[in-house]
Amino acid sequence: MAIASSGSISIGNAAGSGRSINVELGRTHNTANSRMEADLVTTAVTGSTPREDGTVAQARPHSFSEWHSYTHTQSFGTPTYYVDNTTSTNVATQMANFCVTNATTHEEYESTAVCNTTFYYKINSADEDNLMMEWYMDPDHTVRYVPTSYDFLSRTVSARNTSGGVASFTGNFSSGFTPMKIAQLNVGPLGEALSLQARIYASVIDGTGSYAASVSGYIITTGWVEIVNSSGALTVASNAKNGISPAAWTLPQGDNSTVTLAPYHKIVCEIKATGYNQQALNYFISHHSATAISNESL
Repeated sequence: MAIASSGSISIGNAAGSGRSINVELGRTHNTANSRMEADLVTTAVTGSTPREDGTVAQARPHSFSEWHSYTHTQSFGTPTYYVDNTTSTNVATQMANFCVTNATTHEEYESTAVCNTTFYYKINSADEDNLMMEWYMDPDHTVRYVPTSYDFLSRTVSARNTSGGVASFTGNFSSGFTPMKIAQLNVGPLGEALSLQARIYASVIDGTGSYAASVSGYIITTGWVEIVNSSGALTVASNAKNGISPAAWTLPQGDNSTVTLAPYHKIVCEIKATGYNQQALNYFISHHSATAISNESL
């Protein structure tokens, strides 16, 4: 609205020609007949929201109180993915898009076989104004079978890239693997956003699955972890690895028996921050297969 001359401004005509809101709106009424709500908005936008064209038929705001306590939120950027993933809610489609397959076969008396892969997140910067969140997966290479002597043992693992092709891990089950990056998200600078948090959790979508309760070098947790606190300061070290480790785990077997468990897990990675909409990454699906063979009579 343009006021034609300087001086005090009024709703009605008391301020004189050129300094009255009523005059600017082409009204001759006194203040009592003008409300800084529907009347003012109706006259200003002629029955539409301010879209430059007054013919746009939209419901207009009816009072300034609609802006009371209004909070603007924004979304995080778009994640970059490095392995197979899915947005589907269909279990069969999810299983077809697994990003890692990890298998163990162990043969001995009273055999137990276990295999697990740790999914985790970390930040790659100690600067809270330039944060990059990264997510990884790491096949567990530690001894996960009983007894440790055996007649036969096979342990294999492979990943799938975003095109569904085979992606090999660097390393082995003897000395360990180099974790494979599965996604990243450029978070910072956060601006006025505070209290950045992240979490990762999983659910079994097929078969009988379990989780490793502890993995060396990792913090196993499914709850929200504060990355930046309410004062805008980092609260975790850049090398902190928070995650979860879905697994296939057989129990000790009886005489001359074989048991295989081959579950699929759906891994969910999320972040949230003050002033931002909470965001979940696409689903990551793991496939584990543990076979225990008891080859002797007790």
